Amino acid sequence: MVRTQREVWIKKKLRYFGIKLEMMDLLQIATLVVSLAGLAFTSRYVIKYVEDLIELTRFGETSIGFALLSVVTSTPELAVAFFAVADGTPELSIGDLLGSNVFNIGIVVGVLMLTAGFLKECPEGLEELADILLLSSIIPLILVIFRASNPILGFGLLLVFGISVYRQTRVRTLAPLPDNSHIPRRKVPLTILKILAGTSVVMIAARFTVSSAVEIALDVGFPPLFIGALIIAFGTSLPELSLTIAAVKKGRTRLASANAIGSNLTNLTLILGLVFASSLFKPFTIDLTLFLETISFVLITSLIVWHHMTRGGDCRTIGVILILTYVVFQFTTLLR
Repeated sequence: MVRTQREVWIKKKLRYFGIKLEMMDLLQIATLVVSLAGLAFTSRYVIKYVEDLIELTRFGETSIGFALLSVVTSTPELAVAFFAVADGTPELSIGDLLGSNVFNIGIVVGVLMLTAGFLKECPEGLEELADILLLSSIIPLILVIFRASNPILGFGLLLVFGISVYRQTRVRTLAPLPDNSHIPRRKVPLTILKILAGTSVVMIAARFTVSSAVEIALDVGFPPLFIGALIIAFGTSLPELSLTIAAVKKGRTRLASANAIGSNLTNLTLILGLVFASSLFKPFTIDLTLFLETISFVLITSLIVWHHMTRGGDCRTIGVILILTYVVFQFTTLLR
């Protein structure tokens, strides 16, 4: 009886927004929620073991944050992209990638600025990420201008990613670990296996995320862009948020900044490049003008961070502005 009353209450609330759901729809929503939780939890598990590899590589925080952590924390977006293309809904992946970029700057960098500001330590090293931020702002604009979604563009984006990684990692900034390091080198293969195992679970969770999101979009009448830009983008960006909070607690704000901003470039070069390149084997066309609103917020949030890079100011204020901008993005997309 309680379950029936609860279902009626949920349906009444949803009908207020013009949404009608049956029991099967509620099951899809439950699957989506559980899958998103699995994405976030498993990604944090993967990151935990990546930290051991960071100590062995001895690169600087900015280099590792972009070249390693930003790729690892973008694994959910990569998995979503793979299954979205396989299911014939590549626009779902693009909505996820662009929505994740708004989340990474609006929420992840916003929280970084806010929490670091309250600790009286504004994030350091943001100026080192100026090129990455500029590229991740220009690429979506170029896509809309040229309305291109073809394999050649995909391979071009992959080339940009490779060049960016090379530039960030060509110089090691830390000395090698001594022989008596607390991380035995013989444990490296086991750590890599754990990372691969965690990544496999992420892929499975992403598979259920995409399938349930598409079902909800079809049943409720929402376009895949809505589900991708809001719900999935939030879930797949939770690893960046959790890492940022942990990094601030450890005083490693450079690592957190490089991961958040680097993830944006990873999304728009490595993952989007793979999506477009896949059209060589499974042709598709996408009207990129559908993403103008999301791209606008990518540019707005990037400009706010750019202003802080060049002019400075109270990082707590910048953090609040970024978070509020993301809230506005959510509402404008919801009311569209």
